[in-house]
Amino acid sequence: MKNTFLAALLILALGQLSHFGLPWWSLAIIAGLVAAWLCKSAWQAFVAGLLGGGILWMIAAWLLDSANGSVLSGKVGQLFQGASSMQLLLLTGFMGGLIAAFGALTGKLGKDMLVKPSRKGYLQEKRRR
Repeated sequence: MKNTFLAALLILALGQLSHFGLPWWSLAIIAGLVAAWLCKSAWQAFVAGLLGGGILWMIAAWLLDSANGSVLSGKVGQLFQGASSMQLLLLTGFMGGLIAAFGALTGKLGKDMLVKPSRKGYLQEKRRR
């Protein structure tokens, strides 16, 4: 549990730093690297990515929305059949969370596939379950 929140905070911090010059999809790469390094299971990686990316994108969208007085989100909400600006912020956070979650899951499962386990007999124990 501790690694999950640490990974989420690291995804959030490094994702914020990446906004200064990298494209939006760099969040998935950052989440993958952090999850491969810190997370012990695939579920931890997914949750850490969902929390870190979701909070990051929701805060970024809220800051941009409050800077223009919610005028743009009101007009975009009309395109989506009357969605409020809060619904759009939640949707943006959810989309950012999914991008980071699937990136983190890919990083963790890629590490599991490429790195040999350190314990002897690990594969036999896993096969018995």
